[in-house]
Amino acid sequence: MIRGTLDIETPTMKHYLNILIIAAASAALATASHAAPPKPFDDRDSQEVRAVFLRQAAAATAHDIVAFEAVFAPTPAGEPDPVTFVARAYQYWGKPALMDHFRETFKGVWKFEPDPRNIRIVPMTDDSAEIYAPTQVTFGSSDATAKTGAFLVHEIAVRTAEGWRIASIIPVPAP
Repeated sequence: MIRGTLDIETPTMKHYLNILIIAAASAALATASHAAPPKPFDDRDSQEVRAVFLRQAAAATAHDIVAFEAVFAPTPAGEPDPVTFVARAYQYWGKPALMDHFRETFKGVWKFEPDPRNIRIVPMTDDSAEIYAPTQVTFGSSDATAKTGAFLVHEIAVRTAEGWRIASIIPVPAP
C-alpha cells in the first residue's frame, strides 16, 4: 500500500498535467471538427425515403438485381451488416444473403406493388425512418403457379453517405 499525497505543484507533475490537458483538448477538437452536425429529418428526407422505397419496388418487379441491390444500406468497414429481411417463412441476415435469395426469386415470378397513395413515412431519428406500405406481392415459380398476396410491408430506411438506403424489411401478411 502506498501512502502519501500527490504533489501536483512540482514542475514534473505540472508538465505531465499540461500534456494530458493538451492531449485531451486536441482529441476533443479533432472529434468535433470531423463529426457532422445532425441534420433534422424534414420533408425532403421523407420524399427521399419514399423515392428509395419506390426504386426498390420498381427494381424488384423488373427483376433488376443491380438496381435492387443499390437501394440497400452499405456495410461500413468494421461494422456489422445492417441489412435484414425477416418474414414468417424465412430470415436473411446481411445484404449478401438477401441478394442470393432474390437472385433465385427473380428466376420466377415476383412483383412488388405498393399502393403509393397509402405509403407512410415515420421518422424515428434524424437518420432513420420507418416505412409502412400496403403492398400486393405476386410470387411463384411460373405464371401458372404464381399467387398474389396482400402485405403490410414495414421497412427501416437509414441515412448513409450515399443517401437514404433500406436496412430492414418485414412483410406482414394483411387480410
